[in-house]
Amino acid sequence: MDAVLRWIESQQTSMEELLIDWASINSGTYHLAGVKRLTENVVRQFEPLADDIRRVPLASHVEVNSRGESVEMPLGDALVMTRRREAPQQAVLAIHLDTVYPADSPFQTVHGSPAQIAGPGVADAKGGLVVLFYALHALERYVAETGDRQLGWRVILNTDEEIGSPASADVFAKYAVGADFGLLYEPSLPNGNLVGQRGGSGNFSIVARGKSAHAGREFALGRNAVVAAAAAVADLHDLNGRWSGVTINVARIDGGAPYNVVPDTAVVRFNIRYPAPDLEREITAAIESIAARAPEGISLTLHGRFSAPPKLLDSRHEALLAQIRDCGQLLGLDLQWETSGGVCDGNRLTALGVPNVDTLGVRGGNIHSTAEFMWRDSLVERAKLSASLLITKSRAGK
Repeated sequence: MDAVLRWIESQQTSMEELLIDWASINSGTYHLAGVKRLTENVVRQFEPLADDIRRVPLASHVEVNSRGESVEMPLGDALVMTRRREAPQQAVLAIHLDTVYPADSPFQTVHGSPAQIAGPGVADAKGGLVVLFYALHALERYVAETGDRQLGWRVILNTDEEIGSPASADVFAKYAVGADFGLLYEPSLPNGNLVGQRGGSGNFSIVARGKSAHAGREFALGRNAVVAAAAAVADLHDLNGRWSGVTINVARIDGGAPYNVVPDTAVVRFNIRYPAPDLEREITAAIESIAARAPEGISLTLHGRFSAPPKLLDSRHEALLAQIRDCGQLLGLDLQWETSGGVCDGNRLTALGVPNVDTLGVRGGNIHSTAEFMWRDSLVERAKLSASLLITKSRAGK
């Protein structure tokens, strides 16, 4: 293992160059040309490592637009890559290729300082993609040297994580189920620690439809959708505090009309975070009740679903976290794990029965902003951490 870890240390410059190449490709979720360009680049890098590479088409994502209409939004293909399917132990490694920066974002270029690299997606999550790639490269060097073929792997790279993995959830269900453990490469916490437990999440919208009318001549004939939406917003916000650990965040209201027109359409968009799966039924009943309380002449239609179930720590998760902590200690890292309100594909792996750690990517900060950055030295640091774990797992199977 020492030789493999020294090899990773020698790859610092190559890792930085690869990250800069990948981060310089705009891969906003709906920028299909950019996502395809990144996908093809990634395939070329993985071809020497994988036995099989599959491009898996994703179904279009249906979004509700500002007029309350359901619109299909095409998505780029996911990648599924495998090695040693016959091995007695199987790992699934995953991270997303998409970013939150659309094709017309002003944040397009990568720049750096001696300690940092800044740019779109350098931390979330192209830095993690580089770490994943080099960790597997190191594992395969170890296998070539020792002949130890006890560990096989599956890599899942999806292109819709930043919108909640609505289509790639089926890809995880097909290709991740049955794996012994999972490693995901979201950025670590800023202090380098890992996330242990996560809450769940769901995105919803309520479309209010009324009747348009002239605000002066026929005001009484109109049915104001914006007023109805505002009442629904107040009711949604009042749900906060009903259940411990549950938050309902009304994020946006679309709709309206000229000053002299009673508006006939409005759309309320909100997110729900919750700590335990058994709360879903009660929360669903509460928001359905709000949608059912439409004033006369108004319709309220609820859209959306819970997309990421809570990730709760059990003995299998705790054992995997402890094993990673032990690997970190041998590398001089003091890793702890913390609870997070954020969600990721680690939630979905847990729901499939696959224990996983989902913050094995680089150290960085200001993600989802034009100030996003990562620390250069975390590339080698985190690649060594994952490689150590993979080799340890393979040895344990002998």
